[in-house]
Amino acid sequence: MMDEDRNMILLGGGGHAKVLMDMIMMSGEYTIAGILDARLEAGTFINGIAVLGGDELLPGLRADGITNACIAVGSVKDNSGRKALYGLARKHGYYIPSIIHPRAVVSSADTALPDGVQVMAGAIIQAGSRIGGNTIINTGAIVEHDCVIGKNVHICPGAVICGGSIIGDNAFVGAGATVIQGIEIGRGTVVGAGAVVRRNLTDGMLIRGAV
Repeated sequence: MMDEDRNMILLGGGGHAKVLMDMIMMSGEYTIAGILDARLEAGTFINGIAVLGGDELLPGLRADGITNACIAVGSVKDNSGRKALYGLARKHGYYIPSIIHPRAVVSSADTALPDGVQVMAGAIIQAGSRIGGNTIINTGAIVEHDCVIGKNVHICPGAVICGGSIIGDNAFVGAGATVIQGIEIGRGTVVGAGAVVRRNLTDGMLIRGAV
């Protein structure tokens, strides 16, 4: 008999999925029932988890009693793929829980983590911050106090978002980038790896270096 509350399907089977598999297995909260990724051959295995096929299997798996899904693709500059998968899984009635590495630090003081948020090893989210759904706070990233991070955002490894900053929906903050305190970054803006942001950025910008 399938335990509907514990079984989970992964949407994606690349490098980000491998990291999430470790996190899910360490937590012990969910059992991974399989991977959906049309780029991979059905019947193969990744870290012992079977590839079942593509996203077209979502309705049938939901009918079979799998209730949880994990958006297991990362993003490089463009978060639209993750956003689309999140919408597809929700359309078919899946719950998309937040996944938090046991060695991440998430303040319990007025900090909100909605569905689909992924907080990786060594990441820190400080008091009073708000994180939007389906957002990644990647390995070693820091979100300081009272920040607002939108939906479908990727804060890449080692990035630092200083206190009181606002990051709009669908934005991408590259590895090792720094956003100085109180800065507002618009929707869909891409901040390149290692950039230092000292001024507000409007929607849809592409930023490299220091600005």
